[in-house]
Amino acid sequence: MAKRRRATKTRTVTRRRRLPSRKKVSKSIGSQWGKITKGISVLAFLSNITGSDMAASTGQPIGARAQNFANSLLGRITGYTPFKNAAGANTPQTVSLDGIFNKYSGGGLLSLVYGMLPIKQLPHRGKAKTLGKGLLTAGILSGIFMPTNNPHNLIAPSRAITVSSSEVSYT
Repeated sequence: MAKRRRATKTRTVTRRRRLPSRKKVSKSIGSQWGKITKGISVLAFLSNITGSDMAASTGQPIGARAQNFANSLLGRITGYTPFKNAAGANTPQTVSLDGIFNKYSGGGLLSLVYGMLPIKQLPHRGKAKTLGKGLLTAGILSGIFMPTNNPHNLIAPSRAITVSSSEVSYT
């Protein structure tokens, strides 16, 4: 009897086909919406605090406007103005709850409410909700430091009420 030979298996090599390289496509607006919201919120915050003070440097060079911006922003929040001889050097610190109802907090609240409506047919509800949260936060925080017509300040020491002894009854 003849011995049967084992057939040797030939190894088949499978080669993967590589896809042609594609150019990287920029991300869509939908995936960048968080960054867009942060940018809008920061811009709203800065605009709300420094908006009325920037009129002092209208028509001046960009360096003078930057100094006025820094004086306005730091002056309204901390009370410190780094550029003493620039426009806006006398910007006082303002901390008050009177400014929290402003155009940015109102727009943020409306956008947040739109995003929370239970109607499925409304477009871009998620984006509106994200934008609303950012604008509402920026509007409230900047409204605390926003210059208002009301001259009182929350962190300034208030005078105590004095009551004369003739007005007090001991009965």
